[in-house]
Amino acid sequence: MRQVFRLLAVVAGLIGAACTGDSTSGPVDSSTLILELSTPHTDDGAVLFELRGPTIDTVVAVNASLLLFTRRAGDGTMVGALVGPVANGAIAIVRVSNPGAASAYSPRIVEVADRQKTLRGELTGYGLSVIR
Repeated sequence: MRQVFRLLAVVAGLIGAACTGDSTSGPVDSSTLILELSTPHTDDGAVLFELRGPTIDTVVAVNASLLLFTRRAGDGTMVGALVGPVANGAIAIVRVSNPGAASAYSPRIVEVADRQKTLRGELTGYGLSVIR
């Protein structure tokens, strides 16, 4: 277990060094999509996710209680680490050039940790979707 925690700390450090922090929320307008989380737990503290699709301009947290670190992982791929009191519902605002193509975006949860910084062993019951 100690090795898993160390590995998570190293990964978090690398992501933090390669990412930009943006805890600023923005208004939802005609060029935005919403990233929505479905979770079976009430004590999630961090979500690592990947979003693939056509051009993604920016991704920002929906409110100031969440801190979002993002990095581009190639054309049309954004990786994000969201930290804070994560709950069911909207977690991020995705700004794109063609919001009418919401179905072209494919979100995936990579890892989830609880608020005590322990990785969830199972992601059953979690879901991530892009909505307009």
